[in-house]
Amino acid sequence: MKKKILKSTLLISILSGSYTMAADQVTETWNTKMAEFNMTPKYHGFCYSAPNGEILGPNPHRRVRLASTSKLITTLMAIEKLGIDYEYTTDFYFDGESIHIKGDSDPVMSKRKLFFLISQLNNLGIKKIKNLTFDKNFKIFSMVEDVAHSELKPSNELTIKSLKDYFTVGEWNLLKTAYIKFIKETPKEIIDELQIRTDLDDIQLSVEAISNVDKNPLKEGDLKSYQMVSPIIAKYLKIMNIDSNNYIADQVFEKVGGEKEYKKYIDKMIADRFGDYKAQRQEFSKDEDSFAFYTGSGLNTTRKGQRVDNYATCAIMVELMKDLDTKLDSITRKMQEIIAVPGVDGGTFRSRLNTPKLARSIVAKTGTLKHTSTLLGKVSAEQGDIFFGMFHQMAGWKGNAKIVQNMMVTELLDNYGGPKKFDYKKEFFFPASTPLK
Repeated sequence: MKKKILKSTLLISILSGSYTMAADQVTETWNTKMAEFNMTPKYHGFCYSAPNGEILGPNPHRRVRLASTSKLITTLMAIEKLGIDYEYTTDFYFDGESIHIKGDSDPVMSKRKLFFLISQLNNLGIKKIKNLTFDKNFKIFSMVEDVAHSELKPSNELTIKSLKDYFTVGEWNLLKTAYIKFIKETPKEIIDELQIRTDLDDIQLSVEAISNVDKNPLKEGDLKSYQMVSPIIAKYLKIMNIDSNNYIADQVFEKVGGEKEYKKYIDKMIADRFGDYKAQRQEFSKDEDSFAFYTGSGLNTTRKGQRVDNYATCAIMVELMKDLDTKLDSITRKMQEIIAVPGVDGGTFRSRLNTPKLARSIVAKTGTLKHTSTLLGKVSAEQGDIFFGMFHQMAGWKGNAKIVQNMMVTELLDNYGGPKKFDYKKEFFFPASTPLK
C-alpha cells in the first residue's frame, strides 16, 4: 500500500512540475508574441486552467471587457435555467375563422420558420384567416438566421408587418423566389418528415386583420389547438455560437431572467471559488462589482445615458466555462453540441484555427467590439482539457490580437501533449422539429 501511495504521490509531483514548466513556457510565449505585435501584456487579460484545475497565466484577475464571449455564459445560463433539451412551444387556437397565437419567446421565428408554418396551416386545411391575434411572447424577426450581428429589438409593429407580408400569399413577389430557394436548400428527408409543401401553386393563405392582444379573444368551446415545437435549445445555442447571433442571445438572456439571474449565479460561483475576490482582482474601482452582464450577446448598451459593456475577469470566465463543461458531463452531453468547433463549423472561425492539425480539438467563441477582441474556449490536449481566455483591450484594427490568440491556442496544445481529437460531425439545422400537431 505504501508503494502505491508513494507512486501516486510521485506521479502527482511529476505532473505538477510538468504543469509549472508548461505554464512558464506559455507565459513566456505570450509575452514574446505580444511584444512582437507592439502590445503591452499587462493591459490585456490571458489565463487558462491546467488539467489539474489550477488557474495559470500572467494576469487572470484583470478587469476585461467580454464582447461576444458573453454568449458562452448565456449558453451556461440557458442550460442551467431551461435545460439542454428545452423546446419552445408556440400554441395556435383556431375557431374555424380566426387564429390566436400564444408565444413562448421563441427567438428563431425566421423566414424558414414562417414558410414552414404556412405550409403546416395549409396541411390543416387553413387557407383564410379572418382575424389573426398574437400575445406579447410572440415576436417575429424574419431575418434572424441571415443577419447574425443584428441589434434589432423585437416589436409588435415588426411582427404585424411580417405576418401580413408572409400570410398574404397572393401578394408574394420576392417571397416566391425565397420560397423556391427554401425548398431547394432543405434536405428531402426534412421536407418529408415535416410534411412541407414543395409546389408553390399548392400554397394559399390570406388574412384580413392582424393585431396584438393581451389575452386570447376567441371564445372557448369548439376551439381547435395546435402546437409548433422548436428544436431543442441546444441546437439554437449551437447556431448562436457558430455565427455569433446577437438577436438569439439577447432573447435567451431575457427568457432566463436577465441581469438578476446572471448575478445570482455568478456571485455564488465567485464566493465558492475565490472567497473575497476583491483582494485578488485588478483594475477595478473600489465599490465596483467583479462582473456585469448587461446583455446576453455581449453587445454594449446604455445605463443612465452612458455606454456600458459586459465585463469580468479571465479567471471568472474560465471558471464559468468549467461549470458549463461539468454540467454537460453530468448529463452525458458534450461541449461540441452547443459551441463552435473550429475547422468544421465555419461561422466566425471560417478563416481561423481551421487547419487539419487543430480541427476537432477546440471548442471556442470569438468576440469583437470597438475596444475589444476576445477568445474563450477549451482545447482537448493529450494531457487533459484546458480552458482558456484571451481578452485584448484595444481600439482600432484587431488583426494582430487575433493572430496572437491563434498562436496561443496552438501553444497551449503543444505544451500539453498536442491535440487529442474528439468525435464531431456538423449537422443541418432546421428551425422546427415536428409538423404542427
